Amino acid sequence: MPDWVFEFHGHRCPALVLGYLAGKYALKLLGIERERDSGTYVFSETGDEHHQECFDDGVQAATGCTYGKGLYKRLYYGKLAIILYRPGKGAVRVAIKSEFLNELGKFEFFRYRRSGIPASQVPREVVDEVINFVLSKDPEEVFKYEFLKDFNYRPAIRKAMSRIPCDSCGELVFENYIKIFNGKKLCPRCYETELRGESRGSL
Repeated sequence: MPDWVFEFHGHRCPALVLGYLAGKYALKLLGIERERDSGTYVFSETGDEHHQECFDDGVQAATGCTYGKGLYKRLYYGKLAIILYRPGKGAVRVAIKSEFLNELGKFEFFRYRRSGIPASQVPREVVDEVINFVLSKDPEEVFKYEFLKDFNYRPAIRKAMSRIPCDSCGELVFENYIKIFNGKKLCPRCYETELRGESRGSL
């Protein structure tokens, strides 16, 4: 588990490690490498509560399918599971086994978290105890997987866009975000400001 992943995430925790391992395992199952550009996609079955966000950061670090590149989408199922998809290679779903999660929940780390203590403030030896437990397991002990034969996803075609200056603030904005107001080409922020000003003036 690379140290940079912990540094990127901000703290050490088992969910981050599980996400990283799930991502690596999914890549191995599909026989592909970490995404450098934009040819692979992850559909995460997580939500946005505790542990699930940490899991997502781990998956992104492992796969290179990041939110910033538009390759990572949450399905909000409340599960620690992902679908990794690459056109021409297919899709695989990787999920943490329920029995493993139940076993994991017995560690002292989760007692600290349930009491409201942030993960960054849990004693290092307590955190490392559960992380080392996770890292000691073979993927087959932690995860179950399924190849999804009928899975298909067509991403929107990305356009090369030029930038033009906003007639109000002067900042450059990608042209497809420009809004026209009283003949002026405005960025969304200035457009909202102008719109609010006109509304006040009409009262």
